[in-house]
Amino acid sequence: MYYPQKLMEEYQKMAPGEARLSGIRQAIQEADLEKDYGYMMFFRYEYACACDNNYLLYLYVIFPEILDLFEAHPEIEMPPDCYITAEEAVKDVFTWVIDCADFFYQISVSDMEKYLAKYKSFCQKYGYSLCMYHMAAARLYRAAGKKEKAMQSLHEFRLFNRSHHIRNADTIAFEGEMACWYGDLEHLLKAGKLLETKYYDEYTLIFQYGRLLYHYAVRLHDVKQAEPYYKKMEHLRQKQQMHSCYFADTIVYLTLTNLQAAWSFFKEEAPYQALTYTPLDKMEFCTGAEIMMRALMKQGKKNVRLKLPSKLPYHQPDGCYRIETLAEYYGKEARDISKKFDIRNGNDNSMKEYHLFLDAVKHCIALPTGSGKA
Repeated sequence: MYYPQKLMEEYQKMAPGEARLSGIRQAIQEADLEKDYGYMMFFRYEYACACDNNYLLYLYVIFPEILDLFEAHPEIEMPPDCYITAEEAVKDVFTWVIDCADFFYQISVSDMEKYLAKYKSFCQKYGYSLCMYHMAAARLYRAAGKKEKAMQSLHEFRLFNRSHHIRNADTIAFEGEMACWYGDLEHLLKAGKLLETKYYDEYTLIFQYGRLLYHYAVRLHDVKQAEPYYKKMEHLRQKQQMHSCYFADTIVYLTLTNLQAAWSFFKEEAPYQALTYTPLDKMEFCTGAEIMMRALMKQGKKNVRLKLPSKLPYHQPDGCYRIETLAEYYGKEARDISKKFDIRNGNDNSMKEYHLFLDAVKHCIALPTGSGKA
């Protein structure tokens, strides 16, 4: 017999991740067989919500089903105990889809442009804000190396916010994000001051301080200027009990200032960071991890003991790892992912970023054998 409430209770008992996603998919299949449109939408929304940081790519598998279902049956009513409407569920998931698209090289620029056009139409039809649309467009064109289009999207973002009287921590942070990518230190610092005073938000400030750490430590190799932002970022990160959102940047800064602290940070963060399935995050982790290993090699170390998850392909049961082997593995992963992003974006910006990070610590790391540069 078909009991949707029981199906829900069963998957909620499952561990987050693959197990729960599999349980929700089973619930979806049963609702589909019964043509129970309310639960067909509800279970798909639950699936999307279960796609946490390590399973974000699955969001792009379930979303077309959600959109097709809503377009075929816009009158769908969600189950009585659901706190949102079908329309709101579609809007939420659609927003996540365009907000996270630049994390994946698997999503082409042309596909993303189609998503953006549909999202804009959806928002205009149902009366939702276009703020996220303009942000996502600016990020897409920045990644694709189309600065003129990116700046036009940023201009439209500002016009939209001004006309709708929208000004908050998120909009200020986005201004800082764009300023960071285009090396506009004046506006990057201005965004930081606003977030520290008028629009104070600790979560947003973690990212703002991370951008300033990147600007000073990675781009300028200026650890004195980077120091206060590193300290502020770490203070708030630990207060919020978060894992690092600026893993490679932190490794660069600590490698330049305190190698023992870099190693402690790596041991703390690596068991979590190494498990990510999100390509952008994996690229950053592998870049930072290669730097860490090459810094240890520079000190003459050969082996290290690490507690890494058993599901990693290079896991060693005894916890003993050859440093050079890890350095080569992480470096290859970082370069391979960077090249895939460059193919997606039609430029070589990701490989340039990879070399930018290694160049920042070139005097502190052992260079690859036979290489003229890191």
